[in-house]
Amino acid sequence: MVIQGNSDVLFGLEQVATAQAIASVCVDVDVPHLDRPLDYAIVPELADSVVPGVAVKVHLAGRSVTGWVLSVRTEVPEHRLSPIDKVISRLPVLSPSIAKVARKIADRQVATLSQALSLALPQRHVGAEKSFLAQDESQQLEWNVDTDADGGAWHDNPVGCTLLAHLSHGDPVRSVWTALGPTRDERLVDCIQANAAAHRGAIIVAPTHWQASQLYRLIQTRLGVPAALMTTQTSAEDRYLTHLQAMAGELGIVVGTRSSIWTPLKNLGLIVIWDDSDDRLVEQRAPRADALDIAMARCAEEHCSLLIASFSRSVKAQALVESGWAVSLMEDGSKKRALVPTVRVVDDAYIEREGPRGAMRIPSAALATIRTGLAAGPVLVQVAHAGYVPVVSCSQCRSVARCHHCHGPLEKTDQDTISCSWCHRPTSGWQCPTCAGTRLRHARIGSERTGEELARAMPTASVLVSSSSNALTRTISHKPQVVVATPGSEPLAEGGYHAVVILDAQAIAGRPELWAPQEAMRRWFNALALARPEARALICGGITPSMAQALIRYNPVSFAHDLLEDRKANGFFPAKTVIAIDGQRKDSLGVAESSGGELLGEYTYQAVKEGTLPIVRSLVSVERDQLPEVLVTLKKLLQYRSAHKLPTVKITVNPPELF
Repeated sequence: MVIQGNSDVLFGLEQVATAQAIASVCVDVDVPHLDRPLDYAIVPELADSVVPGVAVKVHLAGRSVTGWVLSVRTEVPEHRLSPIDKVISRLPVLSPSIAKVARKIADRQVATLSQALSLALPQRHVGAEKSFLAQDESQQLEWNVDTDADGGAWHDNPVGCTLLAHLSHGDPVRSVWTALGPTRDERLVDCIQANAAAHRGAIIVAPTHWQASQLYRLIQTRLGVPAALMTTQTSAEDRYLTHLQAMAGELGIVVGTRSSIWTPLKNLGLIVIWDDSDDRLVEQRAPRADALDIAMARCAEEHCSLLIASFSRSVKAQALVESGWAVSLMEDGSKKRALVPTVRVVDDAYIEREGPRGAMRIPSAALATIRTGLAAGPVLVQVAHAGYVPVVSCSQCRSVARCHHCHGPLEKTDQDTISCSWCHRPTSGWQCPTCAGTRLRHARIGSERTGEELARAMPTASVLVSSSSNALTRTISHKPQVVVATPGSEPLAEGGYHAVVILDAQAIAGRPELWAPQEAMRRWFNALALARPEARALICGGITPSMAQALIRYNPVSFAHDLLEDRKANGFFPAKTVIAIDGQRKDSLGVAESSGGELLGEYTYQAVKEGTLPIVRSLVSVERDQLPEVLVTLKKLLQYRSAHKLPTVKITVNPPELF
């Protein structure tokens, strides 16, 4: 007898499908076509320990990989699922809000979620876990903070008083604050104090370890809220312990550098980004988002306040103000004038009046400003470059002199020796490959050579050089001395500097890159903020009239507005989004043409090994309303190329090196 129908299973003996516990896991594999949660079965013995946020080990393509549990559910699976191998730690390390922010950042930068989470989550440290588990579980975060009813340091600024009122009531507010040196610390502490009065946490991000440490000490001495410092010099154990304490709600304030923006503080109320245009706040790995991008995403997700603060004003921050997303916060003219130095600029009229002396690198006006300031206290001289003579060039054709071995730029030391700044090989008998010239000239003068020149011009003055190539000095007394420093290496002077002189202004402002004017103004206003009120300041080296007017009027906001208008007129970020696509020419151009944006052009930017095709960068411009669609298209193109094992292309949204 032949039985018709399904012969695999006899009637009445089919297996009844049952519901089981399933975990959605983000595996730590940077493969675009696997950029989605993968389902794994939770075996009964792990049922209690597999919870959202824990790190686990799973099998993928025949190998064991790390993953993070995004969610847990119970349902009937459509097919057989691989089980979770083990739980790495019973302590959750990924909060739901951080997971959502990481997803937004990854989508915005055309990256994978695992790439974003690798930046957000510190490496596990067993010693830190044991220390955390040994702590008293009953300890609770105490908020013993009151705010000043009269507005504290903001009492004379109505917009600032309104900001404090919103923070003290826990209302989210977004502000861009152009600070002044004498009042920065007090007003920043008042903002953090008002936020703490609402029993909400705060994250303060600064570009460098030194700046973050300064702010941490300031907060520690003024507020009684448990705080942590997380910088590049923080050990792996302390970093992981801080992460666990923040997850548990045992911290109220975290101060740190770029990576601290990901700290999963409970009940986050305020994020402060200090000096937002500093390139050290930009992540170098994919996704290449800066601290401000992540802060904005966290504000949207966690409904917290954002304070973008600096002594200058970035184009990006100004765009947020002009779009209505944030409120501008600054001093009015009369109050500002009493707190800032008096700035003069060596312009064409001065050079014409003084003749050859006016065109010198250190003109007579600079020496006069230094001598006047020395009569009362310390004087700051900011130079663009460290070293003695960091770059030399051919005296005949002015081509930069390069090493015959590695093609690095040649430099001159204070011992009159010429060597390569890359491989440090000494050079003798140099000959220019362009014109066959043999004589060299000083193309750039460094901080050490500038210190020598000033010491010769003022034999009785004490001269201190502070730079990365010499020795960094962080603080000095109020005694008269000349401090020669590179940007970011300026020491803090007790009571402030009595004069500030900025040399080689064209070294940064004259660069062709789009970011150069903004970076120049950031460096100069950071130096001017170190001066005492009504000190004298002089800018030397030749700058544009618009820069000169912004400095003389001490108004970085107007200059940022002008830069933003120029970018709008030319279709650059932030008016439009520019996407860079790097790869071999046919791959780069193919992805660019399929993206849906406007192809601006392409260029070869990197020489690769002999016998391989060069890397080509294609630039695509995208209108704001088209951006979501273009980003989805680019992600699908990457996933297709990844699944079919086509050559890799690299995508960068708004490349920091361009803007």
